[in-house]
Amino acid sequence: MIKFHSWYKIMKQFILISILLTLLTACSSKPTVNIDFNPETNFKKFTSYQYSPEADKSLDANPIMINRIQIAIDHVLATKGLTKHDFVDKHSADLTIRVSFAKKEKQNNSSFSIGLGTSRMGGNSRSSIGVNTSVPINSEADIITKIVIDISDANQAVWHGSDSYEADKEIALEQTNQAVSATVSRLLANFPPEKATTQK
Repeated sequence: MIKFHSWYKIMKQFILISILLTLLTACSSKPTVNIDFNPETNFKKFTSYQYSPEADKSLDANPIMINRIQIAIDHVLATKGLTKHDFVDKHSADLTIRVSFAKKEKQNNSSFSIGLGTSRMGGNSRSSIGVNTSVPINSEADIITKIVIDISDANQAVWHGSDSYEADKEIALEQTNQAVSATVSRLLANFPPEKATTQK
């Protein structure tokens, strides 16, 4: 009987750890990058870009954040051979880029329960063993920041992308810069679109 309890305790811990790792991996691996583009566009012909002068009119508009995103875009597009121009009109560069972002609070105050149990019957006797545990998830609120990049040529929209990152409310300035840079790099990693660049 003692051996059975020892074996059960070891197996219970092993199963619990396996379930936790599986659940946590599933929660953290959801993709956030969303890309769409016009497959008829020949992206090979574009060599320059500019930013749309249209300002965000919302109450929580933050021009410093917009500038931070644009700087990250500049770094990525420079490595792809595109030149930045000052905006004059929609024809003053091959591409016009519009940047926006949105923030929302994610309250992580949930938890999940795991119940494990077994029973045995032998002769006229019956016994059962069970365990139930509740595993809390971080209860502090995180901020989800979604970055959206829209690119158009002189005539129409040709590319759209969005991606998000999560951080605490008290994130340091340097960490914000790094998060924005990493998010923009993911967004533009396959720009110009591979399928479009193979078109003739």
